Amino acid sequence: MSRPARPGRVETPALVAGVDVDRVAVAVAACPLVAGLLPGEHGTHATLLPGRKVEGIRVLADGPGTARVAVMVAAHYGAPMSRLVEQVRSAVGVHAPGHPVDVTVADVA
Repeated sequence: MSRPARPGRVETPALVAGVDVDRVAVAVAACPLVAGLLPGEHGTHATLLPGRKVEGIRVLADGPGTARVAVMVAAHYGAPMSRLVEQVRSAVGVHAPGHPVDVTVADVA
């Protein structure tokens, strides 16, 4: 899938190693215990696409086969971390089945 083109611009695909990072980001942000996605220190926890980036989601694919999906989030205050991680992994699994998911909770809001 790709994103709609802006006037005068070429359409930018959101697929990295078969993972649609836009859909993953939307699914993770919709998790009830997630306060938001975080870009990490100096914006290093993001997927870089032509002309834009998706913060909080990083797809790590060093070669052929399964890629790892790394997610960095802020949790709502009082959220049980094990439940939050379970929610995030389930949300990512819908859009990136078979890919291992690493979840980092870097802040509480």
